[in-house]
Amino acid sequence: MKIVIIEDDALIAFQIESCVEKLGHHILGTFDEGEAALGFISENKPDFVFMDIEINGAIDGIQCAIMLKNKYAIPSIFVTSHDGADVIEEVASLDPLNFLPKPFTDKNIEASVALASIKLTKVQSTPNTSVASLGDYTFNFDHRTLKVDNTIIELTPKELKLVSLLFKNLGNTVSNEEIQTCIWEEKVISSAAFRKLISRTNERLTSLNIVADKGIGYYLSLAI
Repeated sequence: MKIVIIEDDALIAFQIESCVEKLGHHILGTFDEGEAALGFISENKPDFVFMDIEINGAIDGIQCAIMLKNKYAIPSIFVTSHDGADVIEEVASLDPLNFLPKPFTDKNIEASVALASIKLTKVQSTPNTSVASLGDYTFNFDHRTLKVDNTIIELTPKELKLVSLLFKNLGNTVSNEEIQTCIWEEKVISSAAFRKLISRTNERLTSLNIVADKGIGYYLSLAI
């Protein structure tokens, strides 16, 4: 597996890296703060991240993990010296692969990686590929329906095409060109019509956001 470590204690980061590489996995990079890690991960997608909750920089580990989960669908193993119920409750919604309380041994790291591998394999081998979920929302590609809490959301044909495309590409940015081709085919449309569709669809997704990515395109994210 490909793994990134985000940990501000150099000795702990080295312990994790050494142990994981002995297990035959590949460490893509090690960072002590979230901003640089996010920039690296946008270009180099790991299978998961070892995420220290207290890291350097403007964002903490939980905020960084939220961004990774929402934008790239990359999960985390949380590394923390605070394993109280309040911390666990705060990150539970991110569906973490595991918790690794400090101090820990190499055996603890090995067990965490083994469990992560099992969980990720189950996700990748799930036979029902006609359904995609994000938060409380589920899109069924066979029936072309979007549900939240088992209630179908009424969408116009263009809104439905847009939502279907975004759910099909969860964790990735869909380019403006791909969106336009999918919805309008060869028809030339104005930028105002394009933006209006995005805005109107966003209004129907109360706990999801269609997020612009640097003018390149859009991706689907949980509302924070």
